[in-house]
Amino acid sequence: MRILITGATGNVGRGMIPILLAAGHDLVLSDLPRAPETDTFKGLPYHQLDIQHGFGLDRAAAGCEMILHLPAWHGIHWRDKTEADYWRLNIDGTFWMFQAAQANNIKRVVFLSSQAWHGHYDKYGFTKRIGEELCEYNRVRHGIRYVAIRPAGFVPWDDYLRRGVDFLYGAVHRNDVMQCIARSVETLVKPLTGETEKIVVDAVRPNGYTAPQIENWTADPLGSCERIFPNSRSLIEKYALDIKRKPDLTSEGAGGEQIGWKPVYHFGTFIEELRALDARGGEALVRAQRCDF
Repeated sequence: MRILITGATGNVGRGMIPILLAAGHDLVLSDLPRAPETDTFKGLPYHQLDIQHGFGLDRAAAGCEMILHLPAWHGIHWRDKTEADYWRLNIDGTFWMFQAAQANNIKRVVFLSSQAWHGHYDKYGFTKRIGEELCEYNRVRHGIRYVAIRPAGFVPWDDYLRRGVDFLYGAVHRNDVMQCIARSVETLVKPLTGETEKIVVDAVRPNGYTAPQIENWTADPLGSCERIFPNSRSLIEKYALDIKRKPDLTSEGAGGEQIGWKPVYHFGTFIEELRALDARGGEALVRAQRCDF
């Protein structure tokens, strides 16, 4: 299927290009910066445009059968971007994307929303609320099928160990988000079987523990963690992982079963990854880990 990826140079776009190519899809890319001179973008049609105004987006979408819509200012941009910035990119950009879909008779959209949707009246969550309303409007008025994905935080990191601890406190692994998007695309590729689909997926991490298991966490963090994740104590002590605060217990979320997706990464999988790195190269290798997005 020929798919237009908007916001293709961003964190998610760069991750999805090789995944969708490997799945056999034909890709068209667009974003505001010039196309990066990397192998990821080599040989792929690229449209440099500002989606906040929409000029050129109709042409980019010509011949496509689906749009993967990614551009947005996120929570990490809160201090640097104004309400007007959030509105222009997150809302106007989504509006123009759907206008291009209508102009080219595109009936499939994957929209990257956010768990910030729950923060109805903050300047980020509010724009994601309206973005999902635009999805629903275009479904009802123009028959456009969509999957709206609400990921938890998976921001770039500069400290591998700190990032691992974040899996106790709500963060989701980027690879899980990538796979959620890939499954959403494959779900929309299938022929329509009934009412025009609207699917909302919470892309959150699995807990790896239950409420009773963490009930007395703050009294004995190391002991609690050891009981849940056997043989974790030595690594936590060696790398001075700060796990004193009681872990978050997130809901399993909804929608994953509709697209055949289930997250796999949590603090326990991080500990196993850390154990393998430590065994292979010790602290030097662990400290040398760098974010790949």
